[in-house]
Amino acid sequence: MSKTTLKHTTAVPFAFGCDVSVFPANEVKALERHGPRLEALASGAVVPATAEEEHFLLVDREQVATATVAERAWLRLKGRREYEREQARAAQTPPPAPDNHGMVEFDADRCWW
Repeated sequence: MSKTTLKHTTAVPFAFGCDVSVFPANEVKALERHGPRLEALASGAVVPATAEEEHFLLVDREQVATATVAERAWLRLKGRREYEREQARAAQTPPPAPDNHGMVEFDADRCWW
């Protein structure tokens, strides 16, 4: 793996937006350092300034394999965010009522007790 030379900013701490307990320490560090720039690149807020940043955009679109720890961490972050969004949606949606197919439960209409 090559070391990443992506530009980074330390002015604003990176908001992971998900549980980071599943991330290895080196990936957390990479996201803390490069996360704001990667987020800006992926969203289109900034244009890539280097060939490495252009490669990152291809990784973000899942067109090429990861080459750095930061790229691998970014894909894990995207997947974790999506997983947590799906879990939140599932928790908000009530389960469907069981279909009894028009049958009365245990012949309740015929029981005298």
